[in-house]
Amino acid sequence: MRTYVRMIFQSEGAEPRTVLKLMHELGFEESMGMHDFVYRWKDSVNFEQVLTLVSNLHAKLKGLHVSFEVTTIT
Repeated sequence: MRTYVRMIFQSEGAEPRTVLKLMHELGFEESMGMHDFVYRWKDSVNFEQVLTLVSNLHAKLKGLHVSFEVTTIT
């Protein structure tokens, strides 16, 4: 499974390199194309585990004025 994140930055928000560092701390890698980051799950996961990851992402980005969209594919 993979969880993809697409970012939308605002000119008054956090600098993209700051966001990159936070995404790495959460275990995401950069991705080119339609999505900006990917989290590669090692094993099969359930909805609750994905929700926990997204909640952690939300907490890390809170206050940085960065919008994001999440897609998880099995």
